[in-house]
Amino acid sequence: MTKIRTRFAPSPTGRMHVGNLRTALYSYLVAKHEGGDFILRIEDTDQERYVEGAVDIIYRTMEGTGLIHDEGPDKDGGVGPYVQSERQKKGIYIEYAKKLIDKGEAYYCFCDKERLDNLKEEVVDGKSIRRYDKHCLHLSKEEIEANLAAGKPYVIRQNVPLEGETSFEDELYGTITVPNNELDDMILIKSDGFPTYNFANVVDDHLMGITHVVRG
Repeated sequence: MTKIRTRFAPSPTGRMHVGNLRTALYSYLVAKHEGGDFILRIEDTDQERYVEGAVDIIYRTMEGTGLIHDEGPDKDGGVGPYVQSERQKKGIYIEYAKKLIDKGEAYYCFCDKERLDNLKEEVVDGKSIRRYDKHCLHLSKEEIEANLAAGKPYVIRQNVPLEGETSFEDELYGTITVPNNELDDMILIKSDGFPTYNFANVVDDHLMGITHVVRG
């Protein structure tokens, strides 16, 4: 059986609350029940909301409640760094984003805020949805290279299929299925070079060998 590895990955955007502790407790218990590892990872990709001293509060709260991590920023288990801003500086996220671009599963987007604000809302199965229209997906290689050379701001978006469904397995709810036409081409790398939360934690969970994810 694969060794159970869970993680608690708080964002240092303020004080910890009961909901944070609940998630940490369940992640800790899932790992310890099976003799596994409990990892602490600091997800600080949202630099605008970063609160000075919040990381120290996380450490003190976890220590005070007995939720002692096996690996983390202060306990390297061989898959660090365990702070996402440090992982960003090492180029981990852009490396994986470019791999997706090479496979046609992601693409550079150079659209400005004005164009994005003017995108029309679509009605899909009775739901009103505003999503990106894949405009930059169709740029030629030469156009992309020219934009990059000129230093034009960009994000990297996931290339979500327009047809079919996406499914995943949840331990409590079973198979969760969403029609692809309800999904947006989500941003993976922001214009400041930092990954979005959704992309970074998937990359990190993969590289850190996380087997079970407990959500709040």
